[in-house]
Amino acid sequence: MPSRIVASAALIGLLLAACGNDRSAEETSTSSAARDEDRGWIGGEPAWQRDAGAGGADLAAESYAPASDAAEVVGASGGDAVAPPMPASELTAGSVDDNAAFDEYLAYLARVESLGIALRDFDPTGRIVVSVTGSAGLPVAGADVEVSAAGTPIAHLRTTADGTARFHPALYGAAASTEFQFSSDGAIATGVPGTSVGLVLTGAGGADGPVAVDVLFLLDATGSMGDEIDRLKTSIDSVAAQVAQLQSEPDVRLGMTLYRDLGDQFVTSTFDFTASVTDFREALADVVADGGDDYPEALDEGLAEALRAPSWRDPAGTLQLVFLVADAPPQIGRQVATPYPQSIANAIERGLKIFPVASSESDDQAEAVFRQLAQATGSRFVFLSYGAAGAATGDSTDIGPTDYEEMALDQLVVRLITEELAALTGAAVDSPPTDTTADTNPDGQ
Repeated sequence: MPSRIVASAALIGLLLAACGNDRSAEETSTSSAARDEDRGWIGGEPAWQRDAGAGGADLAAESYAPASDAAEVVGASGGDAVAPPMPASELTAGSVDDNAAFDEYLAYLARVESLGIALRDFDPTGRIVVSVTGSAGLPVAGADVEVSAAGTPIAHLRTTADGTARFHPALYGAAASTEFQFSSDGAIATGVPGTSVGLVLTGAGGADGPVAVDVLFLLDATGSMGDEIDRLKTSIDSVAAQVAQLQSEPDVRLGMTLYRDLGDQFVTSTFDFTASVTDFREALADVVADGGDDYPEALDEGLAEALRAPSWRDPAGTLQLVFLVADAPPQIGRQVATPYPQSIANAIERGLKIFPVASSESDDQAEAVFRQLAQATGSRFVFLSYGAAGAATGDSTDIGPTDYEEMALDQLVVRLITEELAALTGAAVDSPPTDTTADTNPDGQ
């Protein structure tokens, strides 16, 4: 298995750099009073605990101690008990790119199926990778690509920061087709299942000026997630300081969607995008993990809400990223209005990447679902590693300790955002100095 690039639960943190928005919402707490009237919890701040009332927010505040009030804005745009917080530096993770080892990923899915692990129907077999570049050879992000078969349009894709999109025939009921046509802004190419195709547009590609980035954190806010949520709270300040040093000054906005499960105080709740790190920090500080009596949670509903409710900017000119932090699979046996394969299709149509971050209690089913989300949208599957304590993957995983390296969360997040920006601009993006972290790969890998 080829060497796979590092990632960290702080995936979440780095992109917590800067933000802004245009949707109005009701102001519902003292911490919200200083926000502009066009920012806040959509529909009002949720009730946090079924037995604590307003004390839920107090409990969250007690466990959160920000290091400082550094940088208000960074960028060009102007029922389990809550575990005690741990320093962000103690949180490490690894990541894998299943698109870079696609045949091995298909073998992994076949083994998961043979073990009787239930997933929602989504077959990635026959994946076609579409690359769109400009006349200067730079990637074209946000390009709309129409896919047709035998002259009949069947799908629209949108390219991500590196100018690529992934087309999965079975997702659109076209698995039996033997050839597809891809077109974008006058460029046309044909491809067959299992191959790659390229489109070259007349524009130069790439990007000049600050890049708009919308980052949405999709958090499992059930009781078992208490420690991860509190560690996230403590990581924001150090991450924001590093992002502030990026020379490209990306125009970043932050938002947050929480989900629990049916029967809890709320199923989903969304804090809309903001350009203020302070506003986002205050909202995150109020979050309390509670509820979720059984293991699976309302991930289907949470993902659908994350794509629908926030005031996302135009995908044609904005990098859209979702960081899912969770430790449990969705309720596979439950009928839902928008099952996660439909959300995958919606994300692909928008060029939106979903980065799942598997947390401490993740099992085989959770890992398989998270990897479906990451592979289809062109991102990486991230899992907490906790050093010698083991990785947050299932018992049947094909990910071994030599397949990834570990990195401190703040270092990793810096790497993630700079890689996204570098892919779009075609040039190296400066990042703050970071300490060297030993990886788990032996020499030669």
